[in-house]
Amino acid sequence: MAISILTQLSSKKRRAISIFFILLLIVGLLYGVFRFVQLSKEVKRFRSSPQASAELAKEEVTKLVAKVATLIAVPQDEIPTVATVSDSEKLKANAFFINAKNGDKVLIYTNAKKAVLYRPDEQKIIEVGPISIGTPSATVATSPLTVVLYNGTSKTGLTKTYETKMKGKTNGFTIIDRDNAKKSDYDKTVLVVLQSSLEKKATELAMALGVAVVSLPQGEQAPKDADVLIIVGSDIQ
Repeated sequence: MAISILTQLSSKKRRAISIFFILLLIVGLLYGVFRFVQLSKEVKRFRSSPQASAELAKEEVTKLVAKVATLIAVPQDEIPTVATVSDSEKLKANAFFINAKNGDKVLIYTNAKKAVLYRPDEQKIIEVGPISIGTPSATVATSPLTVVLYNGTSKTGLTKTYETKMKGKTNGFTIIDRDNAKKSDYDKTVLVVLQSSLEKKATELAMALGVAVVSLPQGEQAPKDADVLIIVGSDIQ
């Protein structure tokens, strides 16, 4: 009789332990699903945030600089501004871009006053040259480039923000007007040379600002009495 009662108690204890572990497993699975959903939301939020875009751009620049540094000595005390050649034919008036191709990267070291033209698909340095940024001269002082800014996004006041950024990077230009572009979906800020005789100076301005020189986008109207048009994209915060 005593053995039967003991066996019954042991059986109940085993069932209780089994139920406890099953409940623990269910709770663990539910918590795992909850954490997975929360993590997915965080990843989605991070990818869509401006901070995430900035970090990604910084990472890409770091990788690019590391590749270029294996081919040529580059300044170690500054991070360059990087621009992509999108219309090489328009740039060939400048000796620095004679051998440039679309897709080439321009690394602009403002402090070191040095520019490097690099071709990623060939992992090859195409050109290296000095640049003069923010250095006063008689020519710049007497005849600055006249610039019109178009807001190529739906963000209000972006051209005013960009004007401040421009003044912090270089000089030799005068903003004569600000307006909205015909389209508001520009991802990248671009520069359009409106006066072919000033292409060299306009290209130097583009290099100083780290933006690509392109032809006037389809649908946009060139402003009057301006040497350069800059369409500000959503890459500017």
